[in-house]
Amino acid sequence: MNQMWKAKRSIKHLFLSIPLISFTLVAPSTLAASNEEITACKLLRFGDFSQLEQGNAAMSITNAEYVPSQTLDADTELWTYKYSRLLGAPVPKGTNSLPEHCLVEGYAAPTIRFQLRLPMDQVWNQRFLLNACMGFCGEVSNYPTMAGVMRNYATMSHDGGHTAAGFDGLWAKNNVPLREDFAYRSNHVVAVAAKAVIERFYSKQLTYSFISGCSKGGHAGIMAAKRYPNDFDGVIARGPTINYTKVNLINCMDNAKAILDENDNALLDASYTDFISQAVMQACDYKDGLVDGLISDPRRCDFDPQTLLCSDNTTGTCLTPRQVNAIKEIYAPSYDQQGNVIYGGLPYGSEPEWTGWLFPEAPFIKPYHYYAATEYLKYLAFPRERYNQGNWRDFSYNNEVGELSPISSFMDADHPDLTGFKNSGGKMIVLHGWSDAAIPAYATIDWYESVINYMGKDNTYDFARLFLPPGLVHCGIEGPGAETFDAIAALVHWLDTGNAPDALMTQKEDPQGNILFTRPVYPYPQEAQYIGTGDPKKAENFRPIVPNFKNN
Repeated sequence: MNQMWKAKRSIKHLFLSIPLISFTLVAPSTLAASNEEITACKLLRFGDFSQLEQGNAAMSITNAEYVPSQTLDADTELWTYKYSRLLGAPVPKGTNSLPEHCLVEGYAAPTIRFQLRLPMDQVWNQRFLLNACMGFCGEVSNYPTMAGVMRNYATMSHDGGHTAAGFDGLWAKNNVPLREDFAYRSNHVVAVAAKAVIERFYSKQLTYSFISGCSKGGHAGIMAAKRYPNDFDGVIARGPTINYTKVNLINCMDNAKAILDENDNALLDASYTDFISQAVMQACDYKDGLVDGLISDPRRCDFDPQTLLCSDNTTGTCLTPRQVNAIKEIYAPSYDQQGNVIYGGLPYGSEPEWTGWLFPEAPFIKPYHYYAATEYLKYLAFPRERYNQGNWRDFSYNNEVGELSPISSFMDADHPDLTGFKNSGGKMIVLHGWSDAAIPAYATIDWYESVINYMGKDNTYDFARLFLPPGLVHCGIEGPGAETFDAIAALVHWLDTGNAPDALMTQKEDPQGNILFTRPVYPYPQEAQYIGTGDPKKAENFRPIVPNFKNN
């Protein structure tokens, strides 16, 4: 095994070296903004930012106001808590005090709306955090900026350059420039804009800049590292849609075709989720040496959906032959015309998140995979609108991959050359939960392996680490795995010391914020193995191993 994977310290010391929550929230009553700071905040509204990057990042501020410390309502508190975990910058459960700050709102030309929250100078940590938008983007969210300012980061969110909701792709209809903003440009220009505002407000230089996001937001960090290697010092990419075209037109498309019949009605509904999940867990949970409701690596699982087939004397829940075949197709990889795997199937253990992604949440809607596939196909995949007459099933990725290349050339972030980012001193933490039912972790493993093959193992490990937390779902905290991890503290530690994280400490919390268990997640290709003694709910009773098998 390469020396860099060997323990550099005792396990207990390792666990204590990077705490889970390594920050202090400032009580709102202990600080008060000066009149000068309040005035400086308001004057940002009148700044001229039209010539940023020779006008390419032209930006206008529409609102700049001082926000005094305030108590959040219960709903806002909950969503801020959730978004802090999505960012990899967690705040404690029950944090309901939003510190005083300067709220800046505006847009970068032509139509990229943003929100930037600036902590007061006394508590600002001289770092900037950009939350990259998810899905098809389309809205400016308050929650990530609130979470970030609680951690004393100047924090920004934006809408990707358009207004939309969910997997609505109509905004991209016959509009390639909007798609370019969505694909890569928006994160660059808002970062340029934010840095200019930060410098004007604080009259100080930044120490570090970070970009963090999930799904399309994870794609954004990797895309930024590829196209604009000097924009960010650190990247946190969770559940990234790295090859965005394949995600939508192979993964989502094939899953939609598997689960919907010829009339676009779902073959299974949400009532089957627990039944299938429990069967998989019974077949595979124990194979990592610990029965804990988690599958450490689904490549070790050999569950056969045929075991769920109804028999003549069945009285409980079971599956018809057609339903069994649909489940088999969901787990199976997708192939090209030569029989090569071009995209992995959904992993065993992803079933807790199938409601919504695969099984409709209500009779009058379709699975999320359907909307992602068909909206991308109609409005984003080709320069001009196509497949808008209900004929989505006629599409074949293998037959039209050449026609997809003009959009793929700027939409996809899968090229393995990240030399510029590495040479700039940048560091990257990529996380992909094994219970992700939107995007299989196999795709991220394949990309990471391609980076290793292109740049070399040691070079890659020096700036980019991949973590595969078991039980972690796509962009939420509702799965069986540990959803709390301080990735941003790990990045700061890495940048400050040059020491890459040998483990990412994670913890599972109940709805009240009580810790149910802690677990280390080791960098790929390692996984955490229970040592066989001690409390399996405590991280110190696990060690790293390298499993001996290939991915799906």
